[in-house]
Amino acid sequence: MIDDYLIDDVAIEYRTRNKPACRQLPCVHKFRVTFAKPPAMSLSSFFVDYSGLFGDVRLARRGETLWNRLSLTPCSSIRQLSGNNAEQRAYYRFLHNEKVSETVLIEEAVGRMKELSTDRHLLCIQDTSEINLIKHQDRLQSNSGLGRSDNSESGCCFKVHPGLVIDAYNAHLLGYSHIKVFHRPEELPNRIERKYKKQEIQEKESFKWIEVAQQSKIVLKDAASVTFIEDREGDIYEQFAIVPDDKFHLLVRSRTTRKLSDGTSLYQSIQNAPLAGTYQVDIPTDKRKNQYKRTATIELRFMNCELQCPTNLRGKGYPSTIEVCCIAAKEIDCPTSNPIDWKLITTHKISTWEEAILMIDWYGSRWYIEQLFRLLKKQGFGVEESELESGWAIRKLVIMQMTALLKILQMNIAYAAPEGGQPIDEVFDSREIQVLHLINKKFQGKTVKLGNHNDPLTTKWATWIIGRLGGWKGYDSQGPPGVIILKRGLERLGYIIEGIELGKDMYTQ
Repeated sequence: MIDDYLIDDVAIEYRTRNKPACRQLPCVHKFRVTFAKPPAMSLSSFFVDYSGLFGDVRLARRGETLWNRLSLTPCSSIRQLSGNNAEQRAYYRFLHNEKVSETVLIEEAVGRMKELSTDRHLLCIQDTSEINLIKHQDRLQSNSGLGRSDNSESGCCFKVHPGLVIDAYNAHLLGYSHIKVFHRPEELPNRIERKYKKQEIQEKESFKWIEVAQQSKIVLKDAASVTFIEDREGDIYEQFAIVPDDKFHLLVRSRTTRKLSDGTSLYQSIQNAPLAGTYQVDIPTDKRKNQYKRTATIELRFMNCELQCPTNLRGKGYPSTIEVCCIAAKEIDCPTSNPIDWKLITTHKISTWEEAILMIDWYGSRWYIEQLFRLLKKQGFGVEESELESGWAIRKLVIMQMTALLKILQMNIAYAAPEGGQPIDEVFDSREIQVLHLINKKFQGKTVKLGNHNDPLTTKWATWIIGRLGGWKGYDSQGPPGVIILKRGLERLGYIIEGIELGKDMYTQ
């Protein structure tokens, strides 16, 4: 069974019900679950502190100023982030300075995460995103941290693979346990030339899943428990053999069927497992996938089993079998050609319906890392439009952006949370909160429906205002404000604060 802290006799609303509909999760409306109350957090853990990291007080101060600008003005244009030419040059020098290394920026971020992890039950979500700068290949410097793309021989790409950490108790977004930034060398031989199937896992790019998990185990060692959540690319036998222990668990979507210790196949066995029950979930319209709104009926099955070591790994020191639980959520009587069909593998031992549903809920948290990458690119920070000429400088900018954009995701999560999300002073500083109170008065409508009735001490209250600034109408019937709306609203808040500061300067002259 899952540890006793997971299940209690207090019924609460199933969190997924209040999360954005685009997640398309197979879920139920209620189940019984609660956790021990998480420990109090230090507010400084949510804001960068570069003091003493670069060996230069001026560099640290400049870096913190740039980070603060990024958190209020989500973009990749140094010109747009700068107040004047001198500041613009200072930011360029900061990003090109060799003392400002990727390693130091990552260590600062994970150091704050370490402070937040003590005695918590955490979800650590992993995934990879490619930053493709092909549009600017004529301007980019050669040999500056860029390499081949997934889809071409372009040498203008690099990848980020973070461990995004969420509190399993309340879905609060806490930070990063590790951020791996890497590129494929242009001279890298193809899979056939380097005999990919015979390579040790440490020599493969897929080792990134194990590497980030191992680094995260060091950072999160004081947590009560950690569950690593990964998509099908993370379904690697070596990872199941190396990463899990009594405190650290895996929850991975199955990529392919596997042989079990009893000689059967995983997929056939889970299909023949007893039906644990059925439930319904509303699926929203998604024209990109030719999907229309419907109510899906989901069958839930689960079973504990033992994976058998693949033939090519025998004799290499891996265990002959590994105990896991497989959970299957499959849509029945589906009118479309793309029904829900999830098969999850976890090292948690599952014995009840509630525990199986909890795993489905946790796996659905992958939606947040997808939103993170969406914010990093395209309509968010637009990092692929950066006009910096050095790949190394862009990589450092991306690390800073990844920590700065957490504010938008924290707001997005807060609006879906019944309790209003994180305390407002964990996400906004005192100056921002003061300005938000002034703006809130302006946006209060004449009707009850068009009013901000949220607790001013919560992030949800601030999210309502930021959403209105970004063009959201404020009606519940319209749905919650999306991350791009929040990005626009946050940008407007930055302009308003800048205008207030300019006004103060005018009246003091």
